[in-house]
Amino acid sequence: MGLNEKFGALITKDKFESVLKNALKRQDITVTAKESDVIYTVSNGTASLRIDVGKAKRCYERNGSEKELDDLVRRTGLDLRAEERMVSFTNGQEFLRLMLIRESDTAPDMIIADFADGLKKAVVYTSDEENIHFLDGNILKRWDVPPEVVFSAADRNMCRILSRAEINEETICGNIRALDIKISSPVFCSSLILCNDFRTVVNERFGEKFFVVAPSRESLLVLKNITRGIIEGLGTVILSDYRKSKTPLTTDVLLFTPQGIQTAGHFSIGHSKSKGDNSNGKKQ
Repeated sequence: MGLNEKFGALITKDKFESVLKNALKRQDITVTAKESDVIYTVSNGTASLRIDVGKAKRCYERNGSEKELDDLVRRTGLDLRAEERMVSFTNGQEFLRLMLIRESDTAPDMIIADFADGLKKAVVYTSDEENIHFLDGNILKRWDVPPEVVFSAADRNMCRILSRAEINEETICGNIRALDIKISSPVFCSSLILCNDFRTVVNERFGEKFFVVAPSRESLLVLKNITRGIIEGLGTVILSDYRKSKTPLTTDVLLFTPQGIQTAGHFSIGHSKSKGDNSNGKKQ
């Protein structure tokens, strides 16, 4: 590497912060603190939040591209406007959503409840259906509302998302009926199973007994007419989605019935074969 290349890289690194601050300033946003090279605190004069500029910085230093930076600034502006509305439950409830997460991904300050099979439902808020923030106890104290109220509001918003979903039925592997559910924000795709209207929507097509596969937040499959042999065959697809995802959920096949939710099959992360299942749907 020549001297021009070495010093050019240094100049690019120094220039990023200046370009970032100017882009934020054009949106009336200022940097109020810098925790590290990639963590900044920004404010629009009314609200403030911490942002991670790492991805935008890497892209800029690699090829001079400002696309990621522009996306970051756009999302930051939306998030700050959402933070302004989050001062009260009345104004902030429209941003509330439910998020399906693993128990191992929970933190003490999250607003969570049990769902099924080691999975939890958490209340989050978002301004653009992409950037997700977990609701915490401090916000509940500020709002002076109990958890059940925010869960109810988040559920209503998830039901609205489901009502706008594109739902197509297909036949796979010969005679297995499958629902392909698509929404504008893939990050909430699997979380649709949390909302109250989910069973009603599926029951209209598949009846009261059906199977669900949710290997990641972005991947959801609803199935009918599957057998033990088919469940074992699903392992390759489930494990592939689980391993590739940045937000994995579960390698289980969930059985929905009027009595509740059971585990119809479980796949070990280290293998592609089911550990086993039996007639009552519980894993062995």
